[in-house]
Amino acid sequence: MVLILVLIIVALTCLTLISLFAPHQLPWYKPSLVLDVSSDLQLIKVKPVARPPVIMEGLAEPENDFHVSLEENVAKLEIIIEEKNRLIEKLQRELAAYRSHREEFEKVKSILDEEIQHLKVQNKELKSKISES
Repeated sequence: MVLILVLIIVALTCLTLISLFAPHQLPWYKPSLVLDVSSDLQLIKVKPVARPPVIMEGLAEPENDFHVSLEENVAKLEIIIEEKNRLIEKLQRELAAYRSHREEFEKVKSILDEEIQHLKVQNKELKSKISES
């Protein structure tokens, strides 16, 4: 019997505390959606809550600050993109110049290799003629 009374008291205390501190009654609780219940409880809709903008004296509107900072960020990013594009174009020109110089170098190298091989053959022929005589 005492246990039942204790459980009832605890349950009532919990219900009282929950009703006192229900989220919708707290001063800092501001819901973004509210349930709209019809009188016959057949239709339940979720509707957004329209909040007035918070305006503080001495401060600009937050939306304007957001747009200004967004525009500043976009401008900074455009400048960075232009710099990177110029760098990419410069690197592409340098790469093209390097490739053309490399092709010329390979051509000269192949010509000199052929000349070295030709001179080695001539050297062997001359050594063989000297050794014969």
